Amino acid sequence: MNKFFLFLLLISSSVILKAQTQSKGPLDKKTFNVEIFKEGKKKPLDSDELKFNLGKFKSKYFSDWGFTKASTYRVTSVDSTSENKIYSWTVETTSDIKETMTWTGTINGEDIEGTSQIVNAKGETKYSFTFNGKLKGKPEKK
Repeated sequence: MNKFFLFLLLISSSVILKAQTQSKGPLDKKTFNVEIFKEGKKKPLDSDELKFNLGKFKSKYFSDWGFTKASTYRVTSVDSTSENKIYSWTVETTSDIKETMTWTGTINGEDIEGTSQIVNAKGETKYSFTFNGKLKGKPEKK
């Protein structure tokens, strides 16, 4: 019986430690206000808020499209040779109806830009987008 309780204690301790040490990424605690453009359009589709936190990425606007869960982002390269570090990143999110949205972007200081596309369950591209914007709280350049 004591071995059973010791086993439960070890299991619960590891779960608590894992919850406390969630992976963090270099883009964490950054939120960007962006404009989303449908491919080929000059007028923005809408504005969005892109959040990076605890190694995860979430789009506020596309939550309404069914992409409600934050997904793990991956930094694919870091260029530290310029004044600002330039991060290239990618993330794949899945909607409630099993569509996939792939984001690829670059962050240069306070600026962000990139592309995204939504692919249906059959592998067909439904929509393609571009986006650009600024770190939240920073004024736009005129």
